[in-house]
Amino acid sequence: MISRTMRVALPTLLLALLVAGCGSGSAGAPGRTRAVAAGPTLSLAVDAADGSLFKAAGGLFRSTDKGQHWQALPLPAVFQPEKFTLVATTAAAPSRLYAAGPGAGIIRSDDRGNRWRSVSAGLPTQDVAAFTVHSFQPDMLYAGIDGQGVFRTEDGGGRWQKMDAGPPARMVLLAHSTLAGSMNTGWLYAATPEGPYLSMDCF
Repeated sequence: MISRTMRVALPTLLLALLVAGCGSGSAGAPGRTRAVAAGPTLSLAVDAADGSLFKAAGGLFRSTDKGQHWQALPLPAVFQPEKFTLVATTAAAPSRLYAAGPGAGIIRSDDRGNRWRSVSAGLPTQDVAAFTVHSFQPDMLYAGIDGQGVFRTEDGGGRWQKMDAGPPARMVLLAHSTLAGSMNTGWLYAATPEGPYLSMDCF
């Protein structure tokens, strides 16, 4: 089970970026896309191939100049991009990109955002509050659903399994790290408004 270890004064987003920095459905057929205005930045990820930035901000956006300018990634309207609050990449698969959000589930691109597909059909709901990619196994994802628990897929979203009930507080972000001391495949952190929680290696 995910157990609490300490409270820290770090902002939730910064905590997730620091931890992530230590380690690393149906086809999205072409169709009508919609322009989505950028809202507040809710999540950031680094393109492992060229160092450019991705952000989730009422849609998905990319910057190739360190955040000075942003370009929206075209997404089919069926994915409800305005609901995306999370974006993730992995150095273990540099061309892969994930995005998620409450009511939108999780989507995946294997070509840096050109084509997308849903990978969250096996979850109990599409209300994904938090998710992350395993730090060195790109097909292993963790998703947090408030009131339902923490779920894991080992095949890129084909099958999902509930791992445990998750932390007692509302999950905002998850982060996986291979920091020293792990007895299994790494540490799974959950950021909540009450502070961070850490799984004691049951993942």
